[in-house]
Amino acid sequence: TLTLSRAVARDEVVVLKYAKPASDPMVQDAAGNDAASFEEQAVTNNTPATDDTPAVADATPPVISTTTVNGNRMVITYTEANSLDGTALTGDAGFTVRSPRGADITVTRAVVDATAKTVTLTLSRAVARGEVVILKYAKPVSAPVVQDAAGNDAANFDDQAVTNNTPETTDNTPAVTDATPPVISTATVTGDQLVLTYTEANNLDGAALAGNAGFTV
Repeated sequence: TLTLSRAVARDEVVVLKYAKPASDPMVQDAAGNDAASFEEQAVTNNTPATDDTPAVADATPPVISTTTVNGNRMVITYTEANSLDGTALTGDAGFTVRSPRGADITVTRAVVDATAKTVTLTLSRAVARGEVVILKYAKPVSAPVVQDAAGNDAANFDDQAVTNNTPETTDNTPAVTDATPPVISTATVTGDQLVLTYTEANNLDGAALAGNAGFTV
């Protein structure tokens, strides 16, 4: 528990850094294992409202939370304490959708729902069931940008994974080859057995691995 030199105001945004001291004492467990250093740790502010607590301006930009696509409609949800700025976005609004199947998918329209904190993109074609797409956002230089009601601009991002909710159809929707590699999910060790779990839509290849198979512990 840290005692601070002043009270943190209600809704004030603070971040925490820990740099392990060069010598004892330091944060560690009873077995003597040192806690790791860290930076930019978000802090949940539970300071209650009081009559003399100064108002704090919102200086925290919206942060992308989830992205889903269904056909030619992509919905981006942001985490934001206030509403998004409802100013109309123009053109592709700085968003680019890429697919390993071929060329980029053009964003033809972007609409903000300020209260729901979402931006809905209309795409130039429907995304097929099972197709892998990724999203990029580069803030436009002069056109309206994604921001909150306080005017904090959402940050640029690249290679944002998109959850594909396009349903199966009975029409001529083309089959999509799996082009997504397995991604490590968990790693646990018990004695001399270390088990890795991967996130993967299909099965892993059952071919036997040789030697250390590229792993280092």
